[in-house]
Amino acid sequence: MEEWDEIEVPKNVKDIFVEMKNTAEMMVDLAYSAALFKEREIAEEVLELEEYLDLLNYNLAVRAVLAARNIKEAERIASILQMGRAIDDISNAAADLAKMVLEEKLHPVVTEVILESEETIGKIVVSPDSVLVGKTLEELDLSTNTGVWVLAIRRGKRWIFDPDEDTKIMPGDILIGRGTRTALDYLKEIARGNIKVMPNE
Repeated sequence: MEEWDEIEVPKNVKDIFVEMKNTAEMMVDLAYSAALFKEREIAEEVLELEEYLDLLNYNLAVRAVLAARNIKEAERIASILQMGRAIDDISNAAADLAKMVLEEKLHPVVTEVILESEETIGKIVVSPDSVLVGKTLEELDLSTNTGVWVLAIRRGKRWIFDPDEDTKIMPGDILIGRGTRTALDYLKEIARGNIKVMPNE
């Protein structure tokens, strides 16, 4: 597990707040993925991210207090801290779902609800013949071209969580993506090699 106290966090209130929001969103998506696919490694990542978000929330409180120079600013800071607590509550709920996966206490209705959502989670296996192979996520721009956001990549026994734009897709990669069923089905066809040209080509 990472030592979060050694991680450099953003320096100002706005950047910390944005990082908290993005982290909480990632936690929710990964928690749903863990529940849907019964993936313990993803659930464990959610719990690690909860520790990171707790660190961010602490830094948000410290920076916010230091930034308040008068009553008016203190009132504005109070609303930011309230939002920080709300984001922390979301992250705690995602962590609770991850713990249920690890403890194998999930009721089947949970996965049914996830699958019936307008946006759901899908697992996409990349064939060696796919046009995705050898290209970076930036080149592919899958969210624009297919409507699928890649949350994580499983490469052999290794997971890549929240992959960056420079991450290349390799043969045999398993993508965990979020999108509508139609978008996920479309990306699966591309990943299988049944569609030879990306929409932007």
